[in-house]
This record gives sequence, structure tokens and C-alpha cells, in this order.
Amino acid sequence: MSDLNSDLVTQEVDEEVRRERMMRLWQATRKYVIGGAVGVVLVVAGREVYNNRVASLEEAQSEVFQAAIQAASEEGADATTAWQDAIANLDAGGYQALARMRAAGAQVEEGKLAEAMASYDAVAADTSADSLIRELATLKSAMLQASVSGELDSAKGKLTTIAIMGKAWYFSAQEQLALIDLQQGEIDAALQKFILLADDAETPQTIQERATQFRNFIEAQQFSAGATAVSAETEEANDAAEGDTP
Repeated sequence: MSDLNSDLVTQEVDEEVRRERMMRLWQATRKYVIGGAVGVVLVVAGREVYNNRVASLEEAQSEVFQAAIQAASEEGADATTAWQDAIANLDAGGYQALARMRAAGAQVEEGKLAEAMASYDAVAADTSADSLIRELATLKSAMLQASVSGELDSAKGKLTTIAIMGKAWYFSAQEQLALIDLQQGEIDAALQKFILLADDAETPQTIQERATQFRNFIEAQQFSAGATAVSAETEEANDAAEGDTP
């Protein structure tokens, strides 16, 4: 047999061996391949069903929320009741947390401040709610506690949990802490916070403007007090000197 014929025979044998191996591999694995393909189809179909279900639920939740906005804004409406009715028809989390915040806000407007504070505290403690909403609830509860009940130390405790760089309500919490410092007579501590807010380029404009005003006022007061003290000391020294003159 020539070398050419020998090579052709060898190639044919190799091809046959490869085909046989492929058939054996297919026989051994086809049920998994087919099962996997079916699984992929089912997963994709299941994901589409799930996404459609979520979209449908979110749309329904949105409609309940929008209806509550409409009901609460009507003339003579009991806004608190409108929002509480909506809360009962909303799932825990997103829209329900927002509705509970709206209900607390309505309680504030109606003068039900203790109830509003309790409502804000409940949202802040709700782990199903988004952290952004929970921290805002903490801020609002602390503001009520400081301004209405006068429980300044307790309000401070709440604010320190969100007055952390990087948190959404950091700047607002720092401002409220500075105001509480003023109420407690801790002028230097308040001034340091106002300086921090006034000098930070990331501070929201309205907060920065207020911080600058407080900073300027406190520094002016301290300068005036210092000048008055120096003047008084100078006058006392002069009086003493005149008294020693024969």
C-alpha cells in the first residue's frame, strides 16, 4: 500500500473513531443537554412571568398611593385617615413606607405631634422600608422631639445615628445637632458644627447659607463679648491706678 493510500485509510479510521466517540458522548449526555435547554426556557419564561407580576403589583400599589394623594388633598379631607386607609391596602416596604411618612406629616399638620413622632419612630424601626426613608423618619422624629417635647438628649441620640458622613441626611442631621447645642448653651460645639457645614462644598446651599449666618452671628457675639471683657478689665485697671495715686 502506498504512503498516500495509507494516510487516507488512517484519516478514515480517525474520523470513524471521532464519530463513534461523539455518538457515545451524545448518548451519555443528551438527557442533560435537553434537560438544560428546557430548564433555560423555563427559567426565562419564569423570569418573564415574575417580572410581569412585579410590574403589575407595582402598578396596583402606585394606583393606591396616587388615589390617597388625591383623597388627602381634597378640600376638607381628613388627610390622616386617607393615608391610613391607603396603608391598609399597601404591601410592606416601598409605597407603604411612603404612605406612613405622609400620614405622619398629616398628623403634624393636625397638631397631633406625639402621634406623629410615634409614627415616624415606627417607620424608622421598620426594616422592610428603604434605609433612605427610615433615616428621614429618624430625622423628622428627632426634630419634633427637640422642638416640641424638649427632650434634647434623646433627640441628639437619634440624630447621631444619621449624622455620619456618607449618609443621605448627614448635613441636615448636623444642622439639627448644632441647633440643639445652642439650646443647651454649648456655643463652642454649635460653632464648630456650623463652621463645618459652612466650609464644606458638599453642603446643600440652603443649609450652608443658614450655617454661615449662625457662624457669623456667634463669632460676632464672641468678639463683642471679648471686647467688652477687655474694656472692663482696662477700666478696672485704670480705676485701680487712679486709686493708688496720692
